[in-house]
Amino acid sequence: MGRRPKGLLTTVREAVRTWWHSKFDDIPAEEPDPTGSDADGSAPAARKDVFVQSLPQETALAMAARDDVFSFQVFPTFQWSSQTMSRETLKTRVQQYEGTAREELLRVAWSAARACDPADPAAAETAVNAVLSTAGNWCFDDENGLVRCTPTVRVRVDPALREHVLPHHLDELTLKETQRLGLIRAERALTLTEAWLKVISELELLGELDAHQRRLLVPFAATFADQEFRKVMEALRGHRRTSIDALVTALHAARGDHQEAGLFEFADAYDKALSAFCREVGVGPFSWVENAVAADGRNQ
Repeated sequence: MGRRPKGLLTTVREAVRTWWHSKFDDIPAEEPDPTGSDADGSAPAARKDVFVQSLPQETALAMAARDDVFSFQVFPTFQWSSQTMSRETLKTRVQQYEGTAREELLRVAWSAARACDPADPAAAETAVNAVLSTAGNWCFDDENGLVRCTPTVRVRVDPALREHVLPHHLDELTLKETQRLGLIRAERALTLTEAWLKVISELELLGELDAHQRRLLVPFAATFADQEFRKVMEALRGHRRTSIDALVTALHAARGDHQEAGLFEFADAYDKALSAFCREVGVGPFSWVENAVAADGRNQ
């Protein structure tokens, strides 16, 4: 294959360049961006706000509560910001304007606090902060630029009111804890008593206990459940037994009197009533539980 002439490639390049210029040279040059953007198309960044928060003060602001008897203790927090100052400069300006900000806070929030119950500092805190969210954005015109202040508050109850209600709140807490512990002990006594009733019934081959058997056996099961519960159940058992003995004695005497008088039908009726009553309260058929049983099986 013959060699290509040396100047041919150069000639083609010149022809392409000439055609390109003839086609696009009449397009106007792109005007500079009037916004002054950088070469990469990004706008110049605006200066950010600088924030400073006042240190908490130990001295609270006093705001009257409802009825003007007690006052809320109000602890303000001021957040300061500026777009024109450095942080160090803003810190010095904060000290200059903080007193004015505290006075303005009192003026704006006084009515909101005064409408609240003195025993409800949480409601007062919510009310005051709600007012400050709309009327608490203050600006101070400083020689170095504008300084903005945004306040929020924490509210505590009047110390005099706290001292007055403290004993009552302590009593309330004591009652709540006593009730809680009492419910726990009652639940425990119930669980253990039922467990011991099951043990006793199984040992005595009684099977399922009816109401009368439970009435007789609960005082014994209570002995294993809880000592205070045992004392109460024994006292209840003694009170019932005293009443039962008195009634049984009366029925016994009435039966004997009618039998001596020859009123055998009345005597028989009293006898049946006495037997039914003894069965119901567990006297007679279950009298074996009234006495302890010795280790060798003989009654004491």
